[in-house]
Amino acid sequence: MIYIGENIKRFRRERELTQETLADFLGVTFQSVSKWERGESYPDITFLPAIAAFFDVSYDELLGFDETFKEKKIQEYISEYNDMRLKDSPYVYERMSKAVKEFPGDFRLIVRYLEMLISTKSNINSDSELILEEVEKIYGSIIRYCTNDTIRMWAKRLVCMYYNTLCYKTKKEKYTEKTREMAKEMPKMTDSGDYIMTIINLPDEEHYEACNEALENEMLLLMSTVSNKIYYKKKFSSEYEIEATERVIKMVETFYDDGNYGKCYRSMIYAWGDLGRHYFETGNEAKALEYLEKCATEAKKHDGMPEETEHGSLIMKGHVYKKTKYGKTMCERMKNHFENSYNLSEEFKKSEEFRRIIGILE
Repeated sequence: MIYIGENIKRFRRERELTQETLADFLGVTFQSVSKWERGESYPDITFLPAIAAFFDVSYDELLGFDETFKEKKIQEYISEYNDMRLKDSPYVYERMSKAVKEFPGDFRLIVRYLEMLISTKSNINSDSELILEEVEKIYGSIIRYCTNDTIRMWAKRLVCMYYNTLCYKTKKEKYTEKTREMAKEMPKMTDSGDYIMTIINLPDEEHYEACNEALENEMLLLMSTVSNKIYYKKKFSSEYEIEATERVIKMVETFYDDGNYGKCYRSMIYAWGDLGRHYFETGNEAKALEYLEKCATEAKKHDGMPEETEHGSLIMKGHVYKKTKYGKTMCERMKNHFENSYNLSEEFKKSEEFRRIIGILE
């Protein structure tokens, strides 16, 4: 149960302060403070860090939570978020909304709520600017009061990508500038925690796993960066895109020589599909079918893998790949791409070879 109103009243009286003093500090009316103290309403979550700072108390003291119960409940919310985040974002959004109301001072929950707010309310069919004020208010609170750098950078990345979405949807230059400035404030890859963990003096096993984690993330970033370069605004020919994509695939196949592509698996499946699409665009239907079949076969293989698999490749041997949980299977995703997203002709899609490939995905 939350006792914030009673605690505000108690802290204020202990310090011999008036409601007007607290109200002036927060930029609200003294009537608002009065309602909080009487339990008729609660302060907005973005006020809580300021109220705690004003009275020089912890969130736990301000909210009156039992610490053991609080942590257990927070971990339950985080576990639910981890399990359901990519399966049912509207549901998780509602759960995170409930979580931040129940524990309004916990930034672990607040940043997760921010992610669900952005992913749920700024989709392709929505007016993304409607949540702008709330997004900026929550972000400002995290940046100003949160001392956990991981959460701060997480929030910065979320809002940076949100501004980028607004830029695409509204064509307003101000969002491009906001995105650019925020990106400049973020650490370079060589300053990341993943990389630093590989060079500090850790026990052998911990260092070994840190290197594996960094290598997986670096490979995924490499694939994503190349993709962002060659497909951005269609600056390159299909022939160039084919050669660049094939080179990246060969590099990843060399790194993961056991055929378990770990965190890069989904990106590899999309890459094979892209090659099939590009070869079709250049008129090479035989190559198109070859790569579309490779894409379908690997999607089927990935969907059938257990939740955890151990790598057998030279560099990653012994490291465990944990599949991320998504709402749709890779077969479902690629079937939709093959049939609807790729610009394949109706004649090609009616061919016996193409229908056989679709059968792999069904």
